[in-house]
Amino acid sequence: MATMDQAAKLRELVGKKKELRVVSVASGKGGVGKSCISVNLAVALSRLGVRVLIIDADFGLANVDVMLGATSKYNFSHVLRGEKTLSEIIQLGHEGVKFVSGGSGVNDLLNLNEEKVTGLLDRIVGIDTPIDFIIIDIGAGINENILQMILASTETIVVTTPEPTSILDAYALVKTVVKRDINHPIHVLINNCESKKEAERVEEGFIEVVGRHLGKNINPLGLIMHDSEIPLSIKRQIPITVSAPGNATSREIDLIARDILQIPGGKTSNNLLSRLFSRILGER
Repeated sequence: MATMDQAAKLRELVGKKKELRVVSVASGKGGVGKSCISVNLAVALSRLGVRVLIIDADFGLANVDVMLGATSKYNFSHVLRGEKTLSEIIQLGHEGVKFVSGGSGVNDLLNLNEEKVTGLLDRIVGIDTPIDFIIIDIGAGINENILQMILASTETIVVTTPEPTSILDAYALVKTVVKRDINHPIHVLINNCESKKEAERVEEGFIEVVGRHLGKNINPLGLIMHDSEIPLSIKRQIPITVSAPGNATSREIDLIARDILQIPGGKTSNNLLSRLFSRILGER
């Protein structure tokens, strides 16, 4: 109950910041492309005029800074020790995307208790830097720290591949979240698909099983096909949406970003639309 109460307080704080959205990106198992999705989605959103901040909360295996081609001098451990504020360790990546490094293999971050996790989340949602959209790249699997971060966000994207083990682990994650808060908004994104027809069948089956057994409606966010350019873009430390903006993966991620923002469709708020057009027209 303490975790749920704290998560509710953090979501209430987000609600007071009007249009700020805090989206956690999670997965039941590692190796499904979660961080790659987070980084490229951030680039796509930034291109649409959204002020984006990625929080690398995959403590112990943080790699968002590497994917953005940056070297991080400071990370969350410096915030925990009181040496830096969260705003002070924000860095700038491709396409104006701001990010905070999680600090790979840092002992301070590998052994966080509930109080420290809550403190970090409080700093994240209370950040004073002008931001419209926060993406929290969460570690794979299920533990109390991960659940706290998911429940404190306004919505969650669960990334999986069509492989049976990945689907089962994704279902276990969704089930655990739903048991804590059935109203928490969840999207599912199927990544690294060899066959579109197979992926659509997996997506439909996953949504149907979650609805039937858990009583939860989840949103199908998209299908991303296998792309041999992705590993190359990671090696080059340039997101695929930057190195190959016209390829199929980049176009699909752009569609996902537009879906998240409800563009087109007329549902995006007037204030956000105003900023979008200001960015496009080059106004300050």
